[in-house]
Amino acid sequence: MQIISIQLKNIKSHRDKEFVFAPGINVLSGPNGIGKSTIYESVGYALFGVDARDFVGNIERFVTIGEKRGEVKVVFQPGVDETYRASRTVGTNSKWLLAKKIGEDFEVEDHANAEETQARIKELLGLDNGRSLADQFKLVIGPFQNDFLGPFVIKQPVKRQEAFDEILGIDAWRKTYKGSRSLLDAVTHKIELIAAEVEAKQEQLEVLPEKKQELKDVKAARKDHGGKLKSEQVAHDKVSGQLQQFDQQKEELDKVRSALEKTRESIKLGKEHIGSQSTLVTQAEEAIKLLEKHRPGKEVFEKVEALLKQLREREQQRRVIEQEVETLGRNAFRLTESFEHETKEINQNRLDLDSDKQKLDQERQSLQPDPEVAAEAAKLEVLRTQLEEVRTARNKLDGSLSGLTEGRDKLAEGVCPFFQEPCQNIAGKEPRDVFSERFAAIDEQGQKYDQQITDLRVTATNAEQAQKKLDAIKVRSVALDRQVEAFDVRQRKLTERSNGLEKLVASKAEAETKALARKKALDAFAALDEEIKQAEQKRVDHQQDRDEYNRNQQAAEDLPNRRELLDKYQTRMASLEKAQQDQNAEELRLAKSYSAEQHQALKLQQDRLQDSIATLKEQLNTFERDQLRLEGEIAQLKKVKEEIDKRIAEKKTFEEKKALVTFLRNRVFRNVSEQLSERFREEISQRAHSIYRIIAEIDEELYWGENYQVVLRDMVDGKIRERTDDQLSGGQTMSAVVALRLALLQTIGARIAFFDEPTSNLDATRRENLAHAFRAIDVGKEEVTEHWYDQLFLISHDVAFTEVTDQILTLE
Repeated sequence: MQIISIQLKNIKSHRDKEFVFAPGINVLSGPNGIGKSTIYESVGYALFGVDARDFVGNIERFVTIGEKRGEVKVVFQPGVDETYRASRTVGTNSKWLLAKKIGEDFEVEDHANAEETQARIKELLGLDNGRSLADQFKLVIGPFQNDFLGPFVIKQPVKRQEAFDEILGIDAWRKTYKGSRSLLDAVTHKIELIAAEVEAKQEQLEVLPEKKQELKDVKAARKDHGGKLKSEQVAHDKVSGQLQQFDQQKEELDKVRSALEKTRESIKLGKEHIGSQSTLVTQAEEAIKLLEKHRPGKEVFEKVEALLKQLREREQQRRVIEQEVETLGRNAFRLTESFEHETKEINQNRLDLDSDKQKLDQERQSLQPDPEVAAEAAKLEVLRTQLEEVRTARNKLDGSLSGLTEGRDKLAEGVCPFFQEPCQNIAGKEPRDVFSERFAAIDEQGQKYDQQITDLRVTATNAEQAQKKLDAIKVRSVALDRQVEAFDVRQRKLTERSNGLEKLVASKAEAETKALARKKALDAFAALDEEIKQAEQKRVDHQQDRDEYNRNQQAAEDLPNRRELLDKYQTRMASLEKAQQDQNAEELRLAKSYSAEQHQALKLQQDRLQDSIATLKEQLNTFERDQLRLEGEIAQLKKVKEEIDKRIAEKKTFEEKKALVTFLRNRVFRNVSEQLSERFREEISQRAHSIYRIIAEIDEELYWGENYQVVLRDMVDGKIRERTDDQLSGGQTMSAVVALRLALLQTIGARIAFFDEPTSNLDATRRENLAHAFRAIDVGKEEVTEHWYDQLFLISHDVAFTEVTDQILTLE
């Protein structure tokens, strides 16, 4: 098993980094807070499925600040020719994937959920021992730095034993022993329940003989009442036949009497209808007479109505013309006011334009530049060029001065200023003064240049001021040009408004002409109001004739229908009177053959027989229900007996189980956990002792005692001395725990391991010895232990590990 590499993206301080590991011992080194522990935490997260909250409390803190998602990819080789990659994302919808390398690519294996992924990785790592990968990592393979001493320093023996039993996987026997107590109690309780249940059901069986005798009596009574029921039913059938004949006769007689009553009622209603219809015929005849009387007045009313309609239409036409005249008058008045207002506005605008034009002309004349200012501004570019040339010459002069100064200093030291080495030409001689004259000439020329620069600056400043004045005049000239353009636009608009006055005059004259024409059209309607008044009066005079005619018209037109309906009523009345005579004769005939007294006697006899039959049936039903009840109770009691036999057999089975559980608890579960614990402690103690001796370099024996207590034995004054827990120093405790953890890893079969700062509390000698112990295990020295791991990961600042490691990864 070997972890090839790990890639971290947005994991704590690692935004996008990849680390490649070597076989054997890998040391991660670097300053605090650089992210060393994050690397091995990420291995636990992606390869062993540890929850990120076990590292940081809040899963968001496992992701780089400012990011929402992170990812860890671990490439590992469980065997020689197989390479896999475990990847796991951090954040919402986290995914845990396992991919196998095929060729140059990784193909993701199809797993339904995280449980299947974990089971597959367990199989590849050889850690399928029933405990989750996360627990194995946190407890043994890669305990957190704060948990490294962990269960080794637990003070309570029972809790310490439970912790290491769980790590070694033997806690199941102890838990089984404790858990089987409840099973034993449950079996015992079940036996007691069965015994109580059997005892209660046996009491129920005592009534079984009484129930059988009661069932025999019920069957005999049911047979006797069945014979009586048959004889009563024969008598009832005979009476029912006779009663059926009387019922039929009475039914026919009732039908005839009912029909006779209906006929009499119909004759009564018919006479009322005939009287009402005769009245309606008389009213229709009177209506015909009234129609002839009021017809002339009604015709005059209709003619007047038509005339009024025409007059109303002419009145509407007159109203339209009046509205047009009023509208035209308002338009003429509005146009007059608009003309006067527009004329006044145009005149005022002309005065304003003349005033503005005069002001613009005056201001334009005032903007003519001073010739002296223009001439001064024209020199600006020439002055700037001259000033730049003088400055350049002055800078070159300063460079020459600097070179001469350096040459003088070098010659004074006897060094050639060109070759930067001792000058052989002046060796042992006093240097000749060749620089004073040149320095004086340069100073004199520099003063001339400085004076020229000062004069040119003053002249250029004056030219710049003149140029600014010219620029200001140009800006104002541009503004005046824009005002002139605006003035021209205003002049054009004023001209257009003046031309628009002619259109207003024409529109006003046209409106006045149309108004006069429409007023003349009203002369045709001068007599209209009088004509309407006369027509309305004539309409009122003949309205009564029209109303009377309309009120009687429908009745007069309905006279033929009313006479026809009256004839039908009279014919129907004759038919009903004939039917009444026939129904009276039929009633007399049927009444002679029917006897109400005999009919009632048969009914009473039938009722008595029905009551007797019903009573017998009810008694038979009662006997039947009693028989069914007793048969059911007897069958139930038989089932109870069968259940008693079954429960007695079940009780015997549970008693056998109780004996078996008692045997297993007392003879097996209680002892196996202790025996396995002792065996593991002996094996681990031997391996740990060899490692501890290398680390401590003293003649002490490390022993893992009862309840997994760390014990150191040595000889003092010829006697064996044992020291535990509080009697040990911090260095002794850490050395012992490191040795025990290494031996424990070998015992459980782990091929890789992680140690975070294992040299804490160790002095320099023990740290160096611990490093050599790791190397001794790595090469498989027999005096320490055989080589059992493929890779060991150490997080440490200790330089002792640089001599024994296969690879050092320094984080910066």
